[in-house]
Amino acid sequence: MTGTARDLVPKPGKFRSALAAAWAFLQAMESTSFDYTLDRIERLEREVARLKEELRQSRDPGAGDVASAAAPDR
Repeated sequence: MTGTARDLVPKPGKFRSALAAAWAFLQAMESTSFDYTLDRIERLEREVARLKEELRQSRDPGAGDVASAAAPDR
């Protein structure tokens, strides 16, 4: 017996292989709920850092003078 069941299955062609690779790439790039959660946490951490910096500057006695000097007179 020279032929086996494996020999009867055709090998995928170049187009089919390229299509499978493109599909795998698109699935890998798809955003998941976990990715959304991590992005949201990162944005919140940046906002907290910005607010901490604003609070630090508002408590700094010299920062008020700089801010009022930079503000235009009305």
